[in-house]
Amino acid sequence: MAAKAMKKSGAALEKLRADIKSGSPENVYIFYGEETYLRDRYLEELKALLVPEGFEEFNYHRLSGKGLTVQDLTEVVEAMPMMAQHTLVTVTDLDIFKLDMSARGAFIEIISDIPEYCTVIFIYDLVAYKRDGKMKKLVAALDEHVREVEFCQQDRELLLRWIKRRFAADGHDIDAATADHLLFTCGSLMTDLLPEIGKVSAFA
Repeated sequence: MAAKAMKKSGAALEKLRADIKSGSPENVYIFYGEETYLRDRYLEELKALLVPEGFEEFNYHRLSGKGLTVQDLTEVVEAMPMMAQHTLVTVTDLDIFKLDMSARGAFIEIISDIPEYCTVIFIYDLVAYKRDGKMKKLVAALDEHVREVEFCQQDRELLLRWIKRRFAADGHDIDAATADHLLFTCGSLMTDLLPEIGKVSAFA
């Protein structure tokens, strides 16, 4: 089961990379998972792709899910871009499976008809993202209109290459055995490894 989930997560991440490389992102994403370093990195890449520097105030809208109404979300999503071709909207920790029936129906309408100029990313940080199969209409709408990307721990070989690149960026080298020891000592989350790599590089 874990291997199947990892394969699905990897395929979604590859598709996201392809979306960014082609300059043609989806209209709606859900970002979730424990590897926040990767999540934030790809969020920054999408921002750089969609929002011209200097126009963030007009075209990059960051919303908190707490207390957010569907009407508020609709107004932001439908806001036209200013001196740009796209808008980017992030919504953090909106538990869509706890919306009441009316709000859930309105939410489905929103994600089913996102303007072409808008990309919306629902980010799950403190709130866990877990589908409720009983809400069949919502699940069907997610399957049809939303690209889910899970940012999970990366495998050992990828992490070893990444660690080597991070040290090289700081002007240092690291052998595989030492990198493995770093993984054993600090864990395999990039989010946790990054500050430790910085400390070691500064000491070296």
